[in-house]
Amino acid sequence: MAEDPVRVIKDLDAAWNAHDEEGVLTLFTDDAVVKIDPALPGEPKAYTGKEEIRDFVQRHLPGFEVASRDHQAAGHQEGVGDRVIWESCVSSERLRGLGVDPAECMAEAILKGSKIEFFTLSLSQETLAEMREAGSST
Repeated sequence: MAEDPVRVIKDLDAAWNAHDEEGVLTLFTDDAVVKIDPALPGEPKAYTGKEEIRDFVQRHLPGFEVASRDHQAAGHQEGVGDRVIWESCVSSERLRGLGVDPAECMAEAILKGSKIEFFTLSLSQETLAEMREAGSST
């Protein structure tokens, strides 16, 4: 029986909130892609593969806290995987340094089995406005 895709996302949040770097990484496929839209200042548009994702996790883990809501399993596509979408409220030292605390986001993940293959976090217009006001450019 396949893993509940929403449960995988809730496990991801739990690992982030526990500051468990390895726990976060084990939930991604070896060739996973993580994207923040738009990319944060000084960061790449995407992190591809476990080593780049490790860099992303290490960069954002200090002071990290996430509260997610409205998880929706948005369907399964043969050959692609399960899609989950949800809303998140994220805090971290990195985001506070950009003038945002917390950041409101929409998130999307595509899962293959019980692992995340694609993860996109889209910053809200309000969060982008706060970053502009603080002088951070995205």
